[in-house]
Amino acid sequence: MENLLPPCTAACPAGTDVRGYVQAIAAKDYPAAFELIRARNPFPSVCAWICPHPCEDNCRRGAVDGPLAIRGLKRFAVEVCGAQRRPERIKRPLGKNVAVVGAGPAGLTAAYELAGQGCWVEVFERRDAPGGQLLASVPVFRLPREVLRRDVEKIAAAGVKINCGVEVGKDITLDFLQKNYDAVVLSTGLWSPRVPKLAAGGALGVYTALDFLGRANRGQAPPGCCRVVVVGGGDVAMDAARTALRLGAERVLVVCPEGRSEMPASPREINDALEEGALLLTGYGPVKVVADGGRVTGLIVQKVKCAFDREGKFNPVFEAGRTKTLTCDTVVLATGQGPEEKFLRACGLEVDERGYPRLWGHKALGAERTFVCGELACGPGPAVAAVASGLRAAAEVLSFLTEKLPPHSSREADTVGPLPPAVAAAVPRRQRAKPPVLPPEDRVKTFLPYEQGLGEEEAFLEAGRCLQCGIGAEVDAAKCVACLTCVRLCPYGVPVVKERARIPAEGCQACGTCAAACPAKAITLRSVDSSLLEEALDQVLLKGAVVVFACRDVRPGHLKWYPQGPGGARVHTVRLTSAASLHPEWILRSFEGGAAGVAVLACGPGCRCGGNRKFLAKTVERVRELLVQAGMPPQSLALIEAESGENAVSLLEGYLQTLSLR
Repeated sequence: MENLLPPCTAACPAGTDVRGYVQAIAAKDYPAAFELIRARNPFPSVCAWICPHPCEDNCRRGAVDGPLAIRGLKRFAVEVCGAQRRPERIKRPLGKNVAVVGAGPAGLTAAYELAGQGCWVEVFERRDAPGGQLLASVPVFRLPREVLRRDVEKIAAAGVKINCGVEVGKDITLDFLQKNYDAVVLSTGLWSPRVPKLAAGGALGVYTALDFLGRANRGQAPPGCCRVVVVGGGDVAMDAARTALRLGAERVLVVCPEGRSEMPASPREINDALEEGALLLTGYGPVKVVADGGRVTGLIVQKVKCAFDREGKFNPVFEAGRTKTLTCDTVVLATGQGPEEKFLRACGLEVDERGYPRLWGHKALGAERTFVCGELACGPGPAVAAVASGLRAAAEVLSFLTEKLPPHSSREADTVGPLPPAVAAAVPRRQRAKPPVLPPEDRVKTFLPYEQGLGEEEAFLEAGRCLQCGIGAEVDAAKCVACLTCVRLCPYGVPVVKERARIPAEGCQACGTCAAACPAKAITLRSVDSSLLEEALDQVLLKGAVVVFACRDVRPGHLKWYPQGPGGARVHTVRLTSAASLHPEWILRSFEGGAAGVAVLACGPGCRCGGNRKFLAKTVERVRELLVQAGMPPQSLALIEAESGENAVSLLEGYLQTLSLR
């Protein structure tokens, strides 16, 4: 089988191994999950709270019963392991030093990566604390500051020196950095508001979104916010509207030129704002601020005929004569930000017509040994996109310093295709986990976080919904005899046999039935190393123990009560991708190792093995006959089919009790 990326990983700007950490959670290996999350993202805690999760939007489970709650799973793993100290990164001193200007997510990511490769890295931040817009403007009810602080502290602990209160262009010059460092990375973000000309200049009550949000975060609430109009249709506009509600505004109206389906804000952010009481007026753009006595009293808006031109660019066309006046005392302009062009030109960088630096990749044109990353390079975007830009910039800097080509990206691999409709219809339905949230009427009373995390059992069940895209069954054509066994037994009708069998990756659900049943041993699961499992069985002291082969979807609480069974028998648990993936040889190997008994614990009707319980029952019965012929009692081997959690516990307990009374 070719190396195919699951759509979740392919959609992640940072290339996080989503499938890998979800599988680690399903295996209850939470440290491994955390390491996979952090492997390409030094802001795991931040992204666990505010990532717009494009991985979920591309999850193939969405064609069945809803995508995985991937961000919720990430937050669970981060909260379980995130506070633990991570081992120091291996240092390979390069004898190179790098200056990073700006301590936002992109700059700190680049610094972290370069420090991990042996560079001496110093970050210069003009503000009093690192974090960039994450600290300055993201509301605390969406991103608690201790969450951000935890990620930043780990970056600093990895060898990154962060200098706050140092402004490049004022306290030190870019020329100084270029002469004293082997490379410079600019990651100064977009801090220059792009606001429409609405007259009434200087009137009290008009704020840019960054100013409004920054004041709220600093506890300096703008006065007189009773009737608020927020102009803009992006996530920042939603943040401003929700913040205004928490500041006690009686009425908050969001106005934007786009239609509801065209708004750049994520649907979740829009829904949250509406749930909390914000109102939405789409298809209107601002024309003029109305003021009386130097204080805002209203905003005139005009109907928009279309918000985008034929090329898809934002270019509103207004309808003549169709205006209305919105009464308000506060106008918040969330109409975008741009680079600080004056700063860039003073640094000697070439700047395009939009005010952004001209780049070759991430290398700045017009400046020596200078690179650019983050929103300054890629435009506005979420934190995870800034992280991705920091990773790319670090790779280019390292290539420049070492005069080596950057490593080939594994993300260039093809992606697993869409789930075939027939397969989607056959996958057992399982309800998506929903992290609990405070009711909207309670949320707006406080700036405290409103979304709770998943518990362990909820996370385990949700991880079990993963379809394991791209790591299903593969066929060794040299061994295949085209016997059609896989075709007969696959509950999803995926295998195709001509001269040899073929199992298309887009349809395979990794249930393992075909691998367990193949008489020629021509089929294996990419997600299971049978030889390692067999070696583990050989190495574990099984004499007198009970081996439980459990479907991976059996909840962890069902088995953790049994380090010892009744009568003192030790219990050794082996988790399977599904009970139907159990090879008969593994049962026999357990008894060869001296096991007193073996229980095969299958989960309920939602198991990925579909309707293959009959096949599983036949497998167990066939092995039992062999054991009886060898002189062992038939009750040494039991098949326990659990319909519920309580049923699983009681049946397994009964089996262990039976063994102890023999």
